[in-house]
Amino acid sequence: MKFLSRIGLLILVLILVPVTTCSFHKRTVYADPNVAPAYAQAKSDGQPLIEALDRFFAEHSYYPRSLSELPINPYALHGVRYEVDSPDRICRSLDCAARAKEFQGFVAAIPDYKAKLTAFREECVRGYSKFVVKSARIRTAWPVNQHLEVYAQFTSADARWSVEWCGPSGRTNHTGNWDCMYSAFDETKPPGPYVTAGMPRRLARPVITPPNPR
Repeated sequence: MKFLSRIGLLILVLILVPVTTCSFHKRTVYADPNVAPAYAQAKSDGQPLIEALDRFFAEHSYYPRSLSELPINPYALHGVRYEVDSPDRICRSLDCAARAKEFQGFVAAIPDYKAKLTAFREECVRGYSKFVVKSARIRTAWPVNQHLEVYAQFTSADARWSVEWCGPSGRTNHTGNWDCMYSAFDETKPPGPYVTAGMPRRLARPVITPPNPR
C-alpha cells in the first residue's frame, strides 16, 4: 500500500508541476508592463496582413502557401511570421490527396524524403485551410520573463489574437539554443531531412519594444 501511495504521490506531482508552472508564467507574462502595449502594437502591425489573407481566401477559397503569393510589401510586415501546417493542406486532386499518405508515419525511412516532399508540395498543394500569424518577439520588462519567448498570435481557426509564450524547455537542448516559436509542421519553409529533425537555431529577429511613456 505504501508503494502505491508513493506512486500516486509521484503522479500527482508530475501533474501539478507543469500546471503550476504554466499558471505562474501566465500571471507574470500578462502582468509584465511591456506586454500589453506591445501586444496592441503587434495587432496593429499585423492587421494589413490579416486583411490581405482574408481577401486572398475570398478569391481562392484557401490561404496561400507563402506570403510571396500576396501583393504585400515584405518590409511592411514588422517581423511577422506566417505559418501553415501539413494537416491543413488543400490538394489539387484526389490523386494528390492519396500521395500525401506517403509522408505519414516513420518518414525517416523514406529514401530522398526531402526531395520527394518538396516535389509533392510544388505539384500537389494548392493552398491551406488555416493559418497562424506570429508577431516578432515582445521585449519583456521583468527579469522573470526574460527566459520566455513572448509574442502575439493570430489564428484563422477562430479569427482571434492572443498573447502566447514558449520556453525554456522548448528553447534549449544539448546542441544549443533553438527557436521555440517555430512549428515543426510549418510548410512555408523547405522541409528538413524529416519532420522530426532538429529545430532551427534562434536567429536575430525583430523585437517589439514598447515606446517610452515619458
